Amino acid sequence: MSRHTFRFVSRALLASALLLGACAEPLPAPKDPPASTHGAKRAALGTPIRLQVMEALLEEAGPITVETVVSARWETSRAGLINLAHERAAGLTDGLEPVDITFHALAHPARGLYLIDTGASQALAASDHPLRTGPVGQALNFGALRVEASLGAFRGERALAGVLLTHLHIDHVLGLPDVARDVPIFVGPGESTFESPFHALTQSTVDQLLEGRAPLEEWAFGGEGVIDVLGDASLFALSAPGHTPGSVAYVARTPEGPVLFTGDVCHTAWGWRNDVEPGNFSSDPAGSAESLAFLRALAARHPSMQVRLGHQSL
Repeated sequence: MSRHTFRFVSRALLASALLLGACAEPLPAPKDPPASTHGAKRAALGTPIRLQVMEALLEEAGPITVETVVSARWETSRAGLINLAHERAAGLTDGLEPVDITFHALAHPARGLYLIDTGASQALAASDHPLRTGPVGQALNFGALRVEASLGAFRGERALAGVLLTHLHIDHVLGLPDVARDVPIFVGPGESTFESPFHALTQSTVDQLLEGRAPLEEWAFGGEGVIDVLGDASLFALSAPGHTPGSVAYVARTPEGPVLFTGDVCHTAWGWRNDVEPGNFSSDPAGSAESLAFLRALAARHPSMQVRLGHQSL
């Protein structure tokens, strides 16, 4: 091919490429990844009931004993934990806020031991754990995480009947390596498929923690968003979207009265006391504020109710 012919062909190919580019449909924007690619199915456990039915029973002593364990200490962004744009938060500034990573052990005399969230695993106590030193740990400040009571050390040889997740954020599943793979894991509807830019960082780790397990079991809430989990009115799941679309709170009836587990509907003691919803860690700030108002009103109607927050103690 002569130099003249080569130039002609090159120009023709360039013109064709430009013409095709001008006529082609624009490429769609890339989708945000889901929280996990792990499978999910409708939960066989639990029956939807009316909120009024649940509340009528809350002042009666129940059979569940509760132990809340601070599994690890951590620090993370105050602007994520508290909506600093709220008028009642005018005196607060961003910075690192000390928080706890907890799990709640619920022992039922007939149905066994359930967990709400998972705390931290025994392996995570090692300073060179990949989740501390790798990109995820560096981005989330997991280098500052101090394991004080791992789930494995707490559980020992006791079998678990189930894990009830408030949501699927990574700091609520860090204890899963200490949970046998045949233990069912329950989440809110659509929790695993919820898409967010944040999941580009965490999805692969969450998938690894769920690997080899049965599909997640999604609560099938009825119209009032309340489920009688065990069928004996001892434990209830409450739909509480906002932090994530599938966020769930729980209420247990104990011999000492009802206990409310808010999950990350409210992370901090300051947020609960001042009625200020979480900040930029939440997917839907308005929905988060609505769920916080719902739980605060529930607690106000039942003064004997103990409240266990997502990451701090009252």
